[in-house]
Amino acid sequence: VNPLRRPGHLELPQTMAENPYPIPSKRLDVVIIGAGLSGLGAAYRLQTECPDHSYAILEGRASLGGTWDQFKYPGIRSDSPMICFGFGFKPYKPYTHLAEGREILEYMRQVAEENRLDRRILYHRKVTSMSWDSTARVWALDVDVENGARRERVEASFVIACTGYYEYERAGVEELARFPGREDFEAAGGRILHPQFWQAGDLRDKTVVVVGSGATAISIVPSLAKQCRKLVMVQRSPTYIWCWPRSFSLALRLLFAPLHLLLGLAAMQAIHRQSEIWFEIFLHTLCLKLPRMARAIFALAQWAHLGASFAALRPHLTPKYDPWTQRVCLDADGDFLATLRTGGASIVTCALERFTARGVQLADGSQIECDVVVTATGLKLVQSPGNIEISVDGTPMKLREHVTYRGAMLNDVPNLVHTPGYLHHREI
Repeated sequence: VNPLRRPGHLELPQTMAENPYPIPSKRLDVVIIGAGLSGLGAAYRLQTECPDHSYAILEGRASLGGTWDQFKYPGIRSDSPMICFGFGFKPYKPYTHLAEGREILEYMRQVAEENRLDRRILYHRKVTSMSWDSTARVWALDVDVENGARRERVEASFVIACTGYYEYERAGVEELARFPGREDFEAAGGRILHPQFWQAGDLRDKTVVVVGSGATAISIVPSLAKQCRKLVMVQRSPTYIWCWPRSFSLALRLLFAPLHLLLGLAAMQAIHRQSEIWFEIFLHTLCLKLPRMARAIFALAQWAHLGASFAALRPHLTPKYDPWTQRVCLDADGDFLATLRTGGASIVTCALERFTARGVQLADGSQIECDVVVTATGLKLVQSPGNIEISVDGTPMKLREHVTYRGAMLNDVPNLVHTPGYLHHREI
């Protein structure tokens, strides 16, 4: 008998479908914070491998999905192979490498419904603070309900914080405030958009500047270029780009189809997953051990996609650092490079210096006239799991003062698992 279980039920939100599942009392075995990919994965493992444990998922938003429900910008997609990014207990559809954001969200909803995980989710519940009591051996979580309409306290023996690594409420654009002239740009009718809170409207007659060179910029430029009159990508420095198909090529289909027929779908997908993992390990090791060769391979791959445009675009696609010193960006089906090759977008490598009434001015003094600036400049990182105020026996926890174990647990912080996201095995 679990001594922490008590009678009573938490109130259920009415935002999504009616939830008939009897959520246990406000003192649980496990609380999962966040209903994104990792939250749903943790819930599935709990109810299949620890069926006697009571648990609930606290989600601050109105629906499940996490990142894939938050981001709506054009071109949002995975930049990791879905066979590795998806759930092991329900692999994503076969013969697929990458998936669009809406497809990932639908996949998550299907997984939640099929396994009745959605019945364990309490929406509009944002955990603001949590404290561990070593005497009682329990976490006490303070929860804001319905944007602060009321507060609840939930207790749990164990907490799994599936909150990711960035802030949902605030975008990583504070650095733009240091650039003068922003008020002049907006006063003249210019608009500044951030992919995290996408509300673009009609861009057909607009000139758009996309600031940034990371994964968001690589994915948004091809889609946005189709919607606006002119698009210019401004990057402070280039990023290594590797083109990867959205789905299997004909050659790969011919290779894996016999495995599918002979061994079955599950075995074929297991082989596919291992091949993706080992290819990434091979590429990463090659970049670290033989950086000059890796540079040549990246250049050769880009030349294959760019053709005659390669010489002109090469300075904008060749970083000063070695491959995998920073993260490599995936270009789905080579769409980004194709957009540059066909003139659908242009690229400028120079730091942004200021806004002007008519657009932006760069560090070299050149100016780009535009109607819209898209800040694909990254995300604002959290200072603790979910930016929750965490304390242990009354002592506030500072994440930077702790050592992580296998990228999940922290020293001197009992019974807490934090899943900040996926890290390369060499980066942990």
